[in-house]
Amino acid sequence: MKYKTLNLKDTMPTVELALAMIEIEIDTCKKEGVQVLKVIHGYGSHGVGGEIKKALKKWLILKKRSHFINDYVLGEAWSTSKTAEKIKNICPEVLGDSDLFSINSGITIFLL
Repeated sequence: MKYKTLNLKDTMPTVELALAMIEIEIDTCKKEGVQVLKVIHGYGSHGVGGEIKKALKKWLILKKRSHFINDYVLGEAWSTSKTAEKIKNICPEVLGDSDLFSINSGITIFLL
C-alpha cells in the first residue's frame, strides 16, 4: 500500500501533539514504504482554519526545506496543484479517495 490516512480530527489533539503525531506517522510510513500520507486535521469550526491547520502550514515549509517530506498539497489546492498531478502518477490509489474530489481545506496530502 502506497497511501495511508492519519485522522487527527477525531482525537482533537493539541497543536504540539498533532505535529508530533504527524512526524511519527511520517517516520512509520517511510519504514513501511508508504509514499503518500493524507492527514485529516479539520479546518476550524468557522471554516477559516483551526490552530492545527495554521501551525501545520508553517511546519510544512520547514519540513520540506529540510527534506523530511518531498512535497505537500493543501486540500483546497488539490484540483489545481502540479504536485497533486505528481502524486496521482506515483500513487494512483488517491484517485479513489472521495476527500479529493472537492475543495477540502480540512486535509493535507504529503508526498514522502
